[in-house]
This record gives sequence, C-alpha cells and structure tokens, in this order.
Amino acid sequence: MRFFTPLVVCCAVLLCGCGHARYNHGRGDAGKFLLQRAIAYGGRPITTNGLPNVGADWRYVQDEWGVGVLFPVSQYSEVDAYLRSAFGPPSSHAGWSVRNVGVAIYLQRAGTNTEVSILPAMSDEQQARMWQKIGETVKENTK
Repeated sequence: MRFFTPLVVCCAVLLCGCGHARYNHGRGDAGKFLLQRAIAYGGRPITTNGLPNVGADWRYVQDEWGVGVLFPVSQYSEVDAYLRSAFGPPSSHAGWSVRNVGVAIYLQRAGTNTEVSILPAMSDEQQARMWQKIGETVKENTK
C-alpha cells in the first residue's frame, strides 16, 4: 500500500490535475516507449521479445516523478495486454508494484482516456518532496 497511495495521487496530478501540463504527441509504437521508460526507471520486464505493437495514437508528459501516457479509451485492452506480456500479471487492481517489477506502473480507464503512469522507486525523502509538489500543484489548480 505504501507504493500505491503516492502512485495514485501522482498519477492524478500527472494526468489530470495539472492544467498547465504540455503533452507531447508520441510517434510510432507506444509499447517501445513504455518499455524504454520502465527500464530507465529500474523496471524488470519478464520479456522484451515478441511483444505486441501498441497503437499509434498516444500522448505523454514526463517530469521528475515519472511519465504519464494517454491513449484513447478504446485502446485499454491493447495496452493492458502489452503490459501483461512485458511485466506479467498486475500485482494488484491498480497495476504493477515496485516490489514486483522494479517500477510502479498504473493503468486505468478515465473518461475518454486510457492512462498509464510509470514511476520509479522513491526514497522516503523523495516521496516527501513529491507530496509537497502535489500539494502545491493542487493548491495552484484550485485557486
């Protein structure tokens, strides 16, 4: 639970809460992008070979806390299948935990989007800084 509470809040801020976030449009196979980011953050996939392609319609935002990727909601099953192929079954209903795969990966349907967040393991100090940043972001966006 220690990893999923910050994960859920950080995902909300990364993907929804920050009205000023600038999303970059992704190009090509998003699966490769997801895998590269996960590995860069310390992720340990169970395989990197023979993975399915993941849609060409995607956007992403990245900051010091991780990366958030948006797909159309219609691509949820495709993204879920890709992540399961690369990292095995999810650790919980929220996704994959740092303890199991080396990074926290959160997958959800939200409105018209499929959202994926990939976050590295964080020390207690990094989590404290993240919570402070989240508080500041929420305060700015609720004025």
